[in-house]
Amino acid sequence: MKKTDKHKSEYGFKSEENKIFPPMVFAEITNVCNLKCIHCPYAQISQKESYKPLYMDFNIYKKIVDEVSGFKSVILRLVCDGEPMLHPDFLKMIIYAKRKKISPLCFNTNGTLLDEQASREILHHGVDAVEISLDALSKDTYEYIRNGASFDQVMSNVHRFIRLRNELNSKTKIMVSIIDQPEASHEIKEFVSYWAHKVDRVITRAYTSIEGLVDPDKMKTTNNRDRWPCPLLWTRAFVNVGGLIKFCVEDWFDETVIGDIRYETLRYVWSSDKYQRLRDHHLSNAFDKIQHCTSCVDWPARQWHYDYFYALNKVLKTSR
Repeated sequence: MKKTDKHKSEYGFKSEENKIFPPMVFAEITNVCNLKCIHCPYAQISQKESYKPLYMDFNIYKKIVDEVSGFKSVILRLVCDGEPMLHPDFLKMIIYAKRKKISPLCFNTNGTLLDEQASREILHHGVDAVEISLDALSKDTYEYIRNGASFDQVMSNVHRFIRLRNELNSKTKIMVSIIDQPEASHEIKEFVSYWAHKVDRVITRAYTSIEGLVDPDKMKTTNNRDRWPCPLLWTRAFVNVGGLIKFCVEDWFDETVIGDIRYETLRYVWSSDKYQRLRDHHLSNAFDKIQHCTSCVDWPARQWHYDYFYALNKVLKTSR
């Protein structure tokens, strides 16, 4: 069997519904963060003259939520280039999404703002899953990697969040994650062991260079000849803080814009000929026909069968 034939048979949409609408939608509700982690380009990008701190307009957010609400079991995930809990309307956004019966509704956080009041609100309004990015187990390693955070404060926040979830008998699932990078690799096994019986899922993420914006030498080497199509083209749509729809999560400079939620629907963009051409190029191994994909070194981290879908399905006991 030719490699292209193999790609076409093993990769692609999981269901007919996924052809119509993405099974996961990322909403980047802010590009602002309160940390400067060593594996994230925020520290350098936020210093550029062109950088502007932005918060997603609530009307743009509503447009995303309203469309997602029309499709059963689509994952809405508040994540990407900033810390979601910094958005002034963060809780208002959660409330609106749950009133529109969005499920699963998930978000990632660094845990610094997860105080008791915020924790109770999140649990009360029924967020389906919260992932807390920790990236280390010891104080020294943590504070080196997650520059700007207090290890003691964040640990206190996380443990209180777990305790409140259990006391309130909330259905919210809690996940913690660590990135497999040299500075933390010696702690991964102990990290998993420590959190395994405290939370619903422990996630170990592959390190990515974010298109070379952070140290690419820390990437684990992979034979580029064995490259597979990027699953993001079939599984996720990304809407940035201004409403632009992108096809790559690693794109911090809006070079992969393929639509605009302010003037188009996600459904229209997702099923457009333009999007399909991108998928066809990946299936035929013609990565060089997409400027953004040609020099990608982060593709090994994008697995088809072991990713966020896998982790979420495990904690929510679903199959999608």
